[in-house]
Amino acid sequence: QLSKTTPIRRTAGQPVVSVRRPKGGIDAALTSYYVVIMTDRGDAAAADVEASRVNIFLHAENTRIFQTDQLDRRLPVTVVTGHLGSGKTTLLRHILTNRSNLRIAAAINDFAELNIDRNLVKHVNNGAERIMELSNGCVCCHLLDDLKDAVFKLLEAGGDVDTDTVNYLVVETSGVTDPMSVVRTLDAKFGKTYRARLDAVVTVVDSDQFLHSPLPSAEAVAQLTAADVVLMNKVDLLNDDAQCDLVEGRIRAYNSSAEVYRTVRSTIPLHKILDVSPADTNKGNGDGAIIPITHEQTSIPFYVSSTGGSLRREGSSLINRTANDSHLRGKSKGYNSLSVKLDKLPLSLLKLQQFVTSPQVQKLARMKGVLWIRGISEYRCVLHLSGRGRLGFELDGRWSGPPSSELAFIGSDIDTAYLEQAFSDCCVFDDEDQSTTRDDQFIHSLSQSQSFDIINHESKESDDCITYFRIGSKPYGYTEDQIERDFRIDTNAMNLDLADAVNASVANEEGRKAFLAHTEIHDETGRRRVVLCYAGGEPANNLELLSEEARNVLATHFRNVSDCRCGK
Repeated sequence: QLSKTTPIRRTAGQPVVSVRRPKGGIDAALTSYYVVIMTDRGDAAAADVEASRVNIFLHAENTRIFQTDQLDRRLPVTVVTGHLGSGKTTLLRHILTNRSNLRIAAAINDFAELNIDRNLVKHVNNGAERIMELSNGCVCCHLLDDLKDAVFKLLEAGGDVDTDTVNYLVVETSGVTDPMSVVRTLDAKFGKTYRARLDAVVTVVDSDQFLHSPLPSAEAVAQLTAADVVLMNKVDLLNDDAQCDLVEGRIRAYNSSAEVYRTVRSTIPLHKILDVSPADTNKGNGDGAIIPITHEQTSIPFYVSSTGGSLRREGSSLINRTANDSHLRGKSKGYNSLSVKLDKLPLSLLKLQQFVTSPQVQKLARMKGVLWIRGISEYRCVLHLSGRGRLGFELDGRWSGPPSSELAFIGSDIDTAYLEQAFSDCCVFDDEDQSTTRDDQFIHSLSQSQSFDIINHESKESDDCITYFRIGSKPYGYTEDQIERDFRIDTNAMNLDLADAVNASVANEEGRKAFLAHTEIHDETGRRRVVLCYAGGEPANNLELLSEEARNVLATHFRNVSDCRCGK
């Protein structure tokens, strides 16, 4: 009688015993084998190959057929929730980008009609094994059926978890969702999701918004009380540790048992939010073998917990929630959404700048989208608004298909007719001459400033409206090549930091909000350079704001430079 668990080993000069399955499949209840004895001792290499091949079959059979705890195998699930604009999609993209050997599927629920989040996550190359789009809106009623179907599709005909394809599921809910209904669905002991295992509810909080909104909405409270892990995101927007402590204290007032982590851009080690453990590169993988970290492979593999439960909090108020609590807010507590798609013409950067800084847009709860902008049309431009009217702008790679502009607006009592018409008017029309909007006085002041350098670059689209510039190093007396070579300072990162700082600023007392886009070019040496884009007009030509933020960025990047050549 052959052992079903002992690997086949070959001793030099001895026959090799090969266990093979008969053609036509295998019956898990009554299994037959062919025993093949290879006696050709002269072909040792072929025998080793045969032994390795058979061991692969044995491993698959042991894990898929003869495993004693087969009925306990479940699909691990982490639910990511949080209010509008808190950083949920950023967290999901972080997970997919740093997943290492994990085979992760993502299920995404967006409140807006256009699922912008799915568009953004899908563009993460090789990020997820599968990306599933759930119905739009809050998670309730028919949307829960979508979630059940999505989980069911990841299971083999409702039986074994197909861990050869997917071994983890991350569900991102919309910003107006009470996650309690999702938790009950995943914790069900019967139905389509009975083979799922909820590992954690992760709630992402916009720290700046939470600080300035002492009375959070009912949705935000529901998301906090349901959390096993809370990410205090965007702590870089707070002034000091005292404000961080104040926000954390308010969070713990709603949920005292959850783990709270302070993050920037939702960056956190995966084992803090997924029930996985990173391999110890010093101890190896349990077989005594050291896991090598090479120049070609630097990621550390993760091992998924076989039982789960390490992240769930027994004292969480989630356990004490009643069924009626899942609709604390009604359907969506007055939130409306509008989605607009433009695919005929690119957008004017000047018009877009004026639109996104207008009072009608600044009062929105959330805005996000992928844009096609003239002068930057080679790249997918991601634009979003969250919190206290803070903007974000980034390049998301090159277009892989026909370019278009998609923007979703979410807010209470929004003027949908105005937003749709105003956004449509941002397109560039053939009979327009935007060069008349250039502010030559501002450009002259920009060129005379010690903080900036004008970049002579001719766009392929010949957009005379855009002037390209970079934050300069003249205040420290070094050339750009010198600070990159001698001090290892990333000048591209400096320019991105400046754009982020300007866009993340809140409107001033007069209600003026600044916006600054950027793109990438190649200089005469072929090096990639991040350049900032001035499109003319108000309110981006706030030289005082640009100069102040530039000084802060330069001081941060030059903090470790002890000598300068400024003459002071």
